[in-house]
Amino acid sequence: MIQKLKRLLSSRHVPIMVALLAAVLFAPTLGTGYMMDDHIHRISFLPEIRAQGGPWGDWDIFRFQDADRGHLHREMDRGTLPWWTAPDFRLAFLRPLASLTHAVDYRLWPDAPAVMHAQNIALFAILALLAAAIYRRTLGATACAGLAALMFAVDDAHAFTVGWIANRNALWAALFGFTAIWAHDRWRREGWRPGAALGPAAYALGMLSAEAAAATLAYLFAHAVWLERGGVVARARALLPYAAVALAWAVAYRALGYGAAAGGLYVDPVHEPAAYLAAAVERLPVLLLAQLTLVPSGLWIFVPEQHVVAAVAVVLVLLGLIAAALWAGVPRTRVSGFFATGAVLSLLPACATWPNDRLLLFSGLGAFGLIASVIAASREGLGRGARRVARGAAVAMVAIHVVLAPLLLVPRLSSNARMFDGLVQRAASSLPPEAEIAGRTLVVVNAPDTIAAGLGVTTRFIKGERMPAVIRQLGLTSAGTMRVARRDERTLDVTFSEGLFHNAMSKIHRTERDPLREGERIEVSGMTATVLSLTPDGSRPQRVEFRFDRPLEDPELVWVTWRDTRFERFDLPPVGGERVLDAIDLQRAFAGT
Repeated sequence: MIQKLKRLLSSRHVPIMVALLAAVLFAPTLGTGYMMDDHIHRISFLPEIRAQGGPWGDWDIFRFQDADRGHLHREMDRGTLPWWTAPDFRLAFLRPLASLTHAVDYRLWPDAPAVMHAQNIALFAILALLAAAIYRRTLGATACAGLAALMFAVDDAHAFTVGWIANRNALWAALFGFTAIWAHDRWRREGWRPGAALGPAAYALGMLSAEAAAATLAYLFAHAVWLERGGVVARARALLPYAAVALAWAVAYRALGYGAAAGGLYVDPVHEPAAYLAAAVERLPVLLLAQLTLVPSGLWIFVPEQHVVAAVAVVLVLLGLIAAALWAGVPRTRVSGFFATGAVLSLLPACATWPNDRLLLFSGLGAFGLIASVIAASREGLGRGARRVARGAAVAMVAIHVVLAPLLLVPRLSSNARMFDGLVQRAASSLPPEAEIAGRTLVVVNAPDTIAAGLGVTTRFIKGERMPAVIRQLGLTSAGTMRVARRDERTLDVTFSEGLFHNAMSKIHRTERDPLREGERIEVSGMTATVLSLTPDGSRPQRVEFRFDRPLEDPELVWVTWRDTRFERFDLPPVGGERVLDAIDLQRAFAGT
């Protein structure tokens, strides 16, 4: 039986087989529908929504907020951005190739998400084929190479990557990145001259698909260190075309106003090196643990701030034990060094944003090559203790990545859809009816995040309903309490017991790096927010006054707040009275139960 498996895994047909297997396993995503940014992209192609300062065209749909401050103020007035958005906030990505594929979708078949998901599945199937080709080049036509390809194709961590339409940019970036790695290796080790041009060209196309393609450089560097022959100068010279592409991309990226700034969703490694380093120290172990085990890295955003240090310590201990077990059985070869170096370094670009398994495409290439080597390695020459550890590690990796991962794939696909699109659909269904909010101001006292109400309104608009003129979100509270006191007929005095920016969701548009100060006033259409006091450590607002331009009972103001799993009406306290809202349980809010 084992010999048959070995022959099957070493077959020259493995790349095609794993590609087909990937397509079959991910077929359930065809019924997933839209999630999160998909709704934003879908509505952005409606002529009445295109706004000055937003996307420059069909090739630019990932430009959410650029350096245009006029556009930022207009979006804050509309409520698309919350009142606390930092004045320098920017979130714009140069992804023209991926953008154009979405433009085709939303212009030709906007109501056919299955067609869009089919494209994602096809891209991942091709990616699995490329991964298999790279494994065969580095590990030979062996069962080890086939096993690595199989694990990459069935990895449950790819569920969100493939199942989210808007994440197609990552698939294109990886597809071109893997092509560059394959072509570069064939050029450098076989003298295949077309690879000298194909590699940099593919890398350039990857960078025009998504910033994630920067991870390609990790494997090219690892290739120069471990697999190249010759002197240091010759190895470095082979990387110069890629460096030139990276430099040209960086110059264009900055000149055209792309990048992220002043928010918590992304950290710019160039402009905020200290913040990025701190984020990498926290996030790199979390991503590595997710790559090697079944623990989803996306759960990290639910870890309370006060427990982050302890949680990182636990992750490091677990990661150390796993690494030690793998080290006992990993072959001491240059190929192992190549895979290990590429897997770790490829995660550094991913550390610029919140941990999530959708960031594990590139690291999976190296991790599964290394894990397959551990499983297939001979135990000869090891001591009894090391041999037992190595065998235990091999058994555990087979159980996790060959047996359990494909079994968990479909449940993770459905749970992602239930969690992310379920939140939006519950928000949409629980908001007041169209007749009450159309053309009025929807005031959201508390919510799980800054986009639940907006996306809920968006989905209803797509179905033909009219939108509110403005959305006003007062704050986010997922810890402690939110005390809402009525000062007079137009004013609320809100106290956040744990401060306003106490979780990741509330820091998307502003962080402690750009703090709000006591006495600071922010005026948006129809409302003025004034910071009355800060938390004892002075890091974030604790009391905020909200004064509206009309009585709070005015029918033009429609009040809601989040409770448990959906929105409900918010009953205003009388003048001189108050209401105390309990914190939102984020896990319950997203899970819907």
